Amino acid sequence: MSLTYRPVTLVEVDRSHRAVLENLGQLYRHDLSEPYELLPNDDGTFNNRPLDRFLAGDDPERRAYLIEVAGRLGGFVLTMAAEGGGTAIDGFFVVRALRRGGVGREEALRTIALFPGRWRIGFQRYNPGVEAFWTGVATAVAGDDWEMHDLLPAPENRPPDTVVVFTSGPGNV
Repeated sequence: MSLTYRPVTLVEVDRSHRAVLENLGQLYRHDLSEPYELLPNDDGTFNNRPLDRFLAGDDPERRAYLIEVAGRLGGFVLTMAAEGGGTAIDGFFVVRALRRGGVGREEALRTIALFPGRWRIGFQRYNPGVEAFWTGVATAVAGDDWEMHDLLPAPENRPPDTVVVFTSGPGNV
């Protein structure tokens, strides 16, 4: 099924969105629970350190956006300063009902357009579509001028994280 709700927009998160972001963050962590072998806490919630760091509000380089689709919640994007300069995606989540319908790609490109320059986007290859998604986004932004590599050493309990690195500019998003 491919839902084609429009318009798709990004809404910058402020303190009034705290509960909404925390709730979507639980769905995100649930999605990651299988490959990361995460179990919920005794209260039924999952830890979400990237989201906790954003909500702490002590780093102005950390930004969060809600993805809205036809006025309804569709996910979120977290950005932060990238190691070595530029911007990184620290969390990216689209609800399952909207996946593979272009919403994620549209919002990834919109987010990248907000911060022209060097981008570093990490992902885990255990997810069958994630490599194709992020390399497709990199190609849409930078053509063939991007690189991808695994971060080594790999964490003890899962495959290595992979990063795609590229530079965006005003005319290529």
